[in-house]
Amino acid sequence: MSYRLTLLALGAALLAGCASPTAPVRQSPAPTMEQLQGEWKQTGAGDKGILLRIDQQRLFAKAGCNGMFGPAMIDGGKLRAERLASTLMMCPPEAMQRDAKLSRQLEAGMDVSLDGERLKLSDGQDALTFERQPQGEIKFIYVAAERKACTGVAPMQCLQVRADKSKPWELHYGEIEGFQPEPGVAYRLRIKEVKVDNPPADASSIRWVLDLVVEQEVVKNP
Repeated sequence: MSYRLTLLALGAALLAGCASPTAPVRQSPAPTMEQLQGEWKQTGAGDKGILLRIDQQRLFAKAGCNGMFGPAMIDGGKLRAERLASTLMMCPPEAMQRDAKLSRQLEAGMDVSLDGERLKLSDGQDALTFERQPQGEIKFIYVAAERKACTGVAPMQCLQVRADKSKPWELHYGEIEGFQPEPGVAYRLRIKEVKVDNPPADASSIRWVLDLVVEQEVVKNP
């Protein structure tokens, strides 16, 4: 019996030795900065979603309050930003905390992968997924310090906007995505105007998306 068990064990060892080694898992190479050019919006986060824009070797990010911007690169499979500067808007504490967290993550470097039109960033704890946004036309507008009553589908409060300071204010029947104006504060914005394919009958054929708060001013007795 002992002899037979020895032979069986020897046969098993020989078979194991002949087995093909497990092939290593091949990882997709990290994307280049050229492949990441454009604007990205975080999926599944609603109005609190992070906006990213990558232009050449520069990155713009917005996580809830201020716009952050600075040089960026792909380094060792990570998207890494350097010395992010920021606009200086005061926002609710939770929004400013999201800004600070994203700034730390990007400056430390986040693992980056690209699957078609989906971008994934991870710091080992948080995994953020983004979708590439359609390209649009860049415009500069002024936004008045106060809204004005208007009627669209129903009575509402419209933003007052104009492209030229010498022109009268016009009503904007809609919101500017990513823009949260404070009452009593006037703004100059850089926005992206995006055409909407097949909009509903009661909706606009364009979207305005905040690109950058160029300047802001507290207006007394607007």
